[in-house]
Amino acid sequence: MRTAVRLLLALVVVGAGSALGGVAGAREMQAPSPPQFEVLDAGSQPREALRLAPSVGASEQSAMTLRLDLEQSGVSDASAKAPPIRVTIAMVLQGVTPEGNLQVTFSYPSFEVLKREGTSTAERRRAERELGALNGLSGEMTMTPQGTVVDSTLNIPPEVDPDLARTLDQLENQLGVVTASFPQEEIGVGARWRTTSELTLNGIDVRQVGEFRLEKRNGTTLELDVRGTQTARRQRVDAPGGIDLRVRSFKTTFRGSTTMDLTRLLPVSSRVRGSGDQTFDVRSGGERGELRQHLDLRVTLEPA
Repeated sequence: MRTAVRLLLALVVVGAGSALGGVAGAREMQAPSPPQFEVLDAGSQPREALRLAPSVGASEQSAMTLRLDLEQSGVSDASAKAPPIRVTIAMVLQGVTPEGNLQVTFSYPSFEVLKREGTSTAERRRAERELGALNGLSGEMTMTPQGTVVDSTLNIPPEVDPDLARTLDQLENQLGVVTASFPQEEIGVGARWRTTSELTLNGIDVRQVGEFRLEKRNGTTLELDVRGTQTARRQRVDAPGGIDLRVRSFKTTFRGSTTMDLTRLLPVSSRVRGSGDQTFDVRSGGERGELRQHLDLRVTLEPA
């Protein structure tokens, strides 16, 4: 269950765009390299360059719910149906830089563990204790009007477990699964574009490719189809506890829909489902084995 909770946490700010540090105190994170954009179809007329333009001082709150099923085989035979986690995300636009970038403060007022058939009260309470230190996390970030994060900082309290803090270190790199960033070009309804990013997820170098389609538009409100993949080449991963971990195969696919409003920082709503399969070689204490992992996850975002 502890592993499942950590995997859920690695997805917590999928749509928030924040970078979370791995040590106590304020930590400034280097944002991943900007995604590469490719417009596959410019869509129908009229077309325009899509840009986020919320009002300075505007405050938003959304609730993200995450559910994960995990199965492992090989050196570890285990399965877990983690209780869903509901995270409240708050954002305020503080100002706009001379370059037009958005200066945002964000926080996570609450982490709530929800009931789920097949999970016990004891499991829920254990998860609640682990998440308790994260309530109220806050920070700052800068993002472009297209929705790409430039830099961000998060204040992590000293009581946060070091292993959990290392997981928090990866959260920014999940940006793009339930939200979208826009190309420079003018586009219209029916437009399709692709983004390609090089990320690091829990020490694994990953390529994330997202594809987006503008299905409908009503004024500043956009309805998008979202899909994509995360893949990783064979590589060695720095793992805690003296474990030698090597990636043999790694692929996660996701698909869903997102409603965005150009006057808001956060999506209006989003529903995404993902499925992943990974295989690792594990060496520890002179022993060697194979770990196979399959996960199914659901992420929803709605107004708080």
